[in-house]
Amino acid sequence: MEQLVKNIIATRRKATLDDIESGIGWYATAQRNCLDIAESFSVPLNIVVGVVSALSPNNKWSRNIANANDLIGAFINGDAIESVKVSTYNAMKQKAWGILEDMPTDNDTIIKMLNGQKIISFYKCIMDLDACCIDGHARNIAYNERIGLTDDRTNIGIREYRNLVDAYIQASKRCSIIDNGKRRKLKPYELQAITWTVWRKQWGIS
Repeated sequence: MEQLVKNIIATRRKATLDDIESGIGWYATAQRNCLDIAESFSVPLNIVVGVVSALSPNNKWSRNIANANDLIGAFINGDAIESVKVSTYNAMKQKAWGILEDMPTDNDTIIKMLNGQKIISFYKCIMDLDACCIDGHARNIAYNERIGLTDDRTNIGIREYRNLVDAYIQASKRCSIIDNGKRRKLKPYELQAITWTVWRKQWGIS
């Protein structure tokens, strides 16, 4: 565990002020993107974030948010689910559609419907809940190794996922920033986003 924490902090130390600003702002910007869709279709924010999270596996953010917009638009207009193409698995599309059909009002119900450790974490991070989203890149940062995301080693099991989340939590307790003139500890998801910003620049990941 300690080595994982040290690796995460080592990547954090490479961050420029721009990297930090970009990383800290990522999930806030993601929430604003979701809020734009929510306001456009008069749908609650948590529903939009649930749909976005369901459609997120193996989906780049720009496509992810566009897919969510298209799927929600089809649902509101009374079109069939088949009328929309998405850039993720069909099971995830069905899961997103189910959230739209049920329109749950509380976070806990949406989390149960998502039923996947990574997409639940993604949902919580965008909603500014206490969480840290671990993907293959976050895993690589913690282990300080570059493994392709199609490699079986980046298929993270439940125990390893929890261990990696704990590593980011522990690392965040040792990292701080100046925010509005006051020093504060980084939130785990902020640290994850900052290190991802550094990592993608370091390795030229688009």
